[in-house]
Amino acid sequence: MTGAGLLSGGRHQQAGRGQGVGEQAAQAWLFGPRQPLPVHVPPVRGESTGSYVSRLAHGQGLQLEELLERVGFGQASRDPARVRAYPSTTELYVNEQGLEYLAVLCGSTARALQEDLPSTAAHLLEPTTGMEPVWTWPWLPRQGHLVPLCGTCAAVGGVHETVWMISPDRWRVCLEHLRFTDSDSTGGTWGLSLKLLPETIAAHREREVLHRRYGPAGEELFADAFQITVHWWTHLPGTPRWVQRARDAGLRAHAVPTAPLVLMPEAAAVAAHLAAFEHANKRDGQARTRWMDQMREQMDQWGVDFPVGRWALMDWLQRHSVPAAATSEAAGERSRRPASGVGLPQELRLSPGHTQVAQPTEVLGAASCLPWQLGQPACDM
Repeated sequence: MTGAGLLSGGRHQQAGRGQGVGEQAAQAWLFGPRQPLPVHVPPVRGESTGSYVSRLAHGQGLQLEELLERVGFGQASRDPARVRAYPSTTELYVNEQGLEYLAVLCGSTARALQEDLPSTAAHLLEPTTGMEPVWTWPWLPRQGHLVPLCGTCAAVGGVHETVWMISPDRWRVCLEHLRFTDSDSTGGTWGLSLKLLPETIAAHREREVLHRRYGPAGEELFADAFQITVHWWTHLPGTPRWVQRARDAGLRAHAVPTAPLVLMPEAAAVAAHLAAFEHANKRDGQARTRWMDQMREQMDQWGVDFPVGRWALMDWLQRHSVPAAATSEAAGERSRRPASGVGLPQELRLSPGHTQVAQPTEVLGAASCLPWQLGQPACDM
């Protein structure tokens, strides 16, 4: 049913039931809501708009479609049960007027909502000619993935239902409560405990250190390292250390959702080797051979078949074969930008063959210069 249909249906019922839900909805569209809803439901920073609107409705004892009547016109499923299920599968988008209405309903401001709900800042709908409030709930989110917030984080914040976050990757790691959540609900919506995977916890901390130290350049190198290990895992899924790590977590060893958990320790170690190579900025044949020998020794320790795994390393070396001194000033500025929330990171200029720029809204693989992605068949890599 459309929001317009819901609203017009309310108008037909006005005469029979006075100030009912339909009339309130019509007034909300004609004049905009005048005051917040009775129960205050604060958003979680980074939450999807659909998740928040659903929680806001639940807080008032309303069905989701009843709340959407107050936000404006829109297109949703004709099945209200499916509308209510949307927060776990796709995202809600509003135009500027719809955002203003939503802000009034939740007792906030449009600007504050845009700081908390990423989709309201990055993907506002185009304005209409009549300035009507409009929302849409498409099948696929425009950007990112819906991943549950760590259940402990939600409970500590006083939230007792699932909070769906907009995440650049299909997974999230809570280092405070040692929980892993993903879009496949591995470990349920509360998340999988990482206490049996201390190496994975350490790897995520090393990733944060690399980002703090080198800013976007550090994040791009970690993305390269992760892509290299994805290549290894895709071609060599039976590598004993990865199979054992999956078993320790109670997961299926060869399942794609398992990969981010089991590969992170090697990805963090490879990232350190990549950073060292870029730091040295020696890219002649001797330097590359020496670096490859170091990687062979490391891979032998991990039990990763070097003749198979070397192809991903050679691809990376080819893309990073030109000395960084030839990098343009603009690319150098990319590496000098401070990481969010920290001071100026150390300068690390990447080879000009590395053309990607890490963005906070992109998936980890998209920040890499290596083209393959997790889940891609080995024959396509």
